[in-house]
Amino acid sequence: MQKIMLNYLCDPLDKSDLTLKGEKLDEDGSIESGLLVSTSGRKYPIINGVPRFIEQQKEKQKSVKGFGDQWNDLNFNDFKWAWLAHTVGHTFGTPKYFEGKTIVDCGAGHGMQSRWMAESGAKHVIALELSHAVDHIFNKNLKGIKNVDVIQCSIDMPPLKDQIIKDGIVICHNVIQHTPSVQNTARALWRIAGENSEFVFNCYQKYNPGLLRKIRWALYKTQRFFISKLPHSLRYRWCQFVCAFRMLPGLGEVMEKLMIATQGDMQGHKTLKKRFRSCVVNTFDGYGAHKYQHHLTDEELEEIIQELQPEKSKVKNRDTFFAKPPPIGVAIRLFK
Repeated sequence: MQKIMLNYLCDPLDKSDLTLKGEKLDEDGSIESGLLVSTSGRKYPIINGVPRFIEQQKEKQKSVKGFGDQWNDLNFNDFKWAWLAHTVGHTFGTPKYFEGKTIVDCGAGHGMQSRWMAESGAKHVIALELSHAVDHIFNKNLKGIKNVDVIQCSIDMPPLKDQIIKDGIVICHNVIQHTPSVQNTARALWRIAGENSEFVFNCYQKYNPGLLRKIRWALYKTQRFFISKLPHSLRYRWCQFVCAFRMLPGLGEVMEKLMIATQGDMQGHKTLKKRFRSCVVNTFDGYGAHKYQHHLTDEELEEIIQELQPEKSKVKNRDTFFAKPPPIGVAIRLFK
């Protein structure tokens, strides 16, 4: 953890200040270990350079264990083309937008988005992640990147001071629906965005279903109910099994429509091997063992946007986000 992070951090429970004690530095002068003590007396350790705000978040941490297993075992390190085309292209336009900015990556998953934003010129990236991926795949995916700091915490209680991010971005992409409350998480992340900053988020949307969609959705929920309860290794084998059939012409398209196997966008994966890997990763993600998976209606999402930023001129991507269907990866941008 870089020493500059001491200016950002606070107790997530009451936003009180933290004091660093018993620190040990690595050869670069960063904080390798120590103890953060709040004025309220709570203590938060720094282990392997990562401050840990999880002592009061054990139940929430259990809810994302499936994600940690997923990131560690499958990884998403070869999906940069999709990130550029979907997340960046449909939300920001160009990765140059990240240049010189301080960015909080909320729910950083496997760490690759944090890495790509840092490589795109971000001044400083703060990656927030609750799962045990911070002790495994992050070390691989963020190796050699000096301007990314990792915090293990729940993103609905970020240990960051209110309005601390100046001239920057607080981004929660494809994550907020997996927290206990979309509304509460959005409020918490909006509070840390300060002057000339923006809060960027998207959420699974709930559409008015026709008969076919109702059938597909019922089938998917039934499958997920059972498959998500399998041990991690069996879920992975199941996804490999159904994805092998997804590669077959004709049958594969039917399986995609029925949401049995999800191949996703194939622009960056032309070979059969890469198509199969993409299908396994996307299908496994869809059958994940995570606890929370909210879908909000347009009206519910509009209520959140209106509460956080009632000035329409400071909301970008609204029309695109609420298009039917919206472009893949597009997110709402709320400016302070």
